[in-house]
Amino acid sequence: MTSSATGVHSPARSGPVSICAVICCYTTDRWSVATRGIDAVARQLAPTDRLLIVVDHNAVLRRRFLDHVDVQRPVGVATDQIVVVDNAGETGLSGARNTGLANATEDVLVFLDDDAIVRPGGLDEVRIAFTDAATVAIGGGVHPAWDGRAPRWFPREFGWGIGCDYRGIAADGGEIRNPIGAAMAVRRAALETIGGFATELGRVGTIPAGCEETLMGIELRRAYPDGRILRRVAFAVDHHVPAQRADLRYFLSRCRHEGQSKALLSRIAGPSQALSAEIRFVATTVTTAVARYTARFFHGDRSAAARLAVMVLGVAVTAIGTLIGSLRGAPSAARPSVPGRSHTPVTADDLVSIVIPSVGRDLLPLTVHALLAQESPNIEVIVVDNRPARGDARALVSAITDGRLRVVDQPRAGVSAARNAGIAAASGRIIAFTDDDAIPDPDWVTRILDTFAADSTGSLGAVSGRVFSTEQTTEIQGWFEATGMFDKGPTATVWSMAPQPAHRVLGEQGPTGVFFPYVAGQFGSGNNMAFTAEALSRIGGFDERLGTGTPSRGGEDLDGFRSAILAGWTVCYRPEMIVRHHHRDTMADLRAQCYGYGTGMAASLAKVLGSRHALGVLRCLPLGLWLLFAPGSTRNEIFPDAWPRHLRALEQLGYLTGPWLFVRTHLQLRRRTVAGPRRRQS
Repeated sequence: MTSSATGVHSPARSGPVSICAVICCYTTDRWSVATRGIDAVARQLAPTDRLLIVVDHNAVLRRRFLDHVDVQRPVGVATDQIVVVDNAGETGLSGARNTGLANATEDVLVFLDDDAIVRPGGLDEVRIAFTDAATVAIGGGVHPAWDGRAPRWFPREFGWGIGCDYRGIAADGGEIRNPIGAAMAVRRAALETIGGFATELGRVGTIPAGCEETLMGIELRRAYPDGRILRRVAFAVDHHVPAQRADLRYFLSRCRHEGQSKALLSRIAGPSQALSAEIRFVATTVTTAVARYTARFFHGDRSAAARLAVMVLGVAVTAIGTLIGSLRGAPSAARPSVPGRSHTPVTADDLVSIVIPSVGRDLLPLTVHALLAQESPNIEVIVVDNRPARGDARALVSAITDGRLRVVDQPRAGVSAARNAGIAAASGRIIAFTDDDAIPDPDWVTRILDTFAADSTGSLGAVSGRVFSTEQTTEIQGWFEATGMFDKGPTATVWSMAPQPAHRVLGEQGPTGVFFPYVAGQFGSGNNMAFTAEALSRIGGFDERLGTGTPSRGGEDLDGFRSAILAGWTVCYRPEMIVRHHHRDTMADLRAQCYGYGTGMAASLAKVLGSRHALGVLRCLPLGLWLLFAPGSTRNEIFPDAWPRHLRALEQLGYLTGPWLFVRTHLQLRRRTVAGPRRRQS
């Protein structure tokens, strides 16, 4: 369904508009209508256009299409203008469409269903529509082509249930929330920016799910608030409606799946946008239809009563499907939309601000010298003295005269407060963080910039890297290195609530199981991480209730990564981005560190329990507790045989006390906030 919106800008380029038509096919059952649709498109191709036939994991169908194209290619159409490709993504319509996007180079992509036949002049209408630079996407006129007659009980208001136009849809030229998938066109650059279609949504085989076009429209609006999504009825298709769809059971199944898709869409995009058109549809189209069908019934149209009953039943089944889908799914915002690109791409010349919180460790000068010797010279190093009354950190670097080094004071204890002071003092587009007992490799900054520069979506908010030990001179340091608590392994990995095809250049998609994204330890660690200044601004920096120097003792880096992902940003782990850390070399220090890992993780999860994502944490809590405390769990298998049992017990104790420590810190900060204004008033 569609809705009104406003806007005036689009990522257009001047000159003639080239088209890549994409038809996604999955079954030989539609062979006759699919080949008619392919031939109809082929006859309308201009010399700069192409037709991509994407076959969804069906080798037999692919072979048949290759043979058909060889025989039926129209005169004047070059051999490379009609291409048959395999779906390189996940099975389903969204994965196939994303394959079309990945293979396209033209200005505009025209998506047509494999059971829709474009009418003459349809592609010319697309070309005309996109000569307006404000147009981001259009939806065409989708006319039902029934096998036989439409059933007398079928209400026209539910034309969307068969993938066609419906009573109440916007008029020609009107703005819409999203097009109908059987006939839609979108600028390639805009679709790439939002990352294509969400594979969580959309039809897979014969399952009548949907809403991927709705999410596309919502994300286009967010990425291009001045752009326009229009309805252009001259871009028209005849959409085949087979006899099995003229069945009440199919109708109700379609309504149920639509409701479940809307529930998932609500978790992804938020209910206000996901259901805005549906609320208007019920409030206006359905209510006026009730009066219309009632009047027609009393004027002698006996089938009007059946259409009225089916319409009301369809609304009810769709609502029930939405409710059931909401109850079954995770809490809201399971896949936030991608932040729109609001800046030019990152380059190797961009300034990187490096923040080092310090309490005056003796290793601080080595860290600073390693940073000032980086291959990338366009940096600034900000040492934050977190004990300025003593002045140890300032004194340790006082002999370093490099103008790229600054020292700022943060008297409020805690690594989060220190990092936030560094963020406030930073000038770079990228803000990197390491500790005062860590030594980044000489190409560390270069690797950070290369990673951000490789992102074409504008959604990459944070990167992390590999952490090795500077030395293993003691058995205790060897134990810690063997656990892999810092080192996340050799595989480049990307995590996002909104996975995009363009993310593949950054690494493989990270696992998104029951703990994702709440248990954030897999994303990286605070001694080797970098964020965009924009992402840090959006998430509000680091939570000062968490981290070393507070009762919680840690968890602020995990919370930063998690907050970025839940806000719609992408997090990437790059193993070539290396920092070498001085591991604790005494048993007393290792005990404190193990206990702090437990308290920090639990405290950061306690914070989530006070948010709208609480249900997601509660749902994974039983399995999480088993992994932590069961001797044979995969979590406990990472510890070396020599690892003392009391260290594991200390970490587990930290998990039990962490939530209470978080509450304690929260209350302390609240009292401080209240007391501050009172002191100023006195």
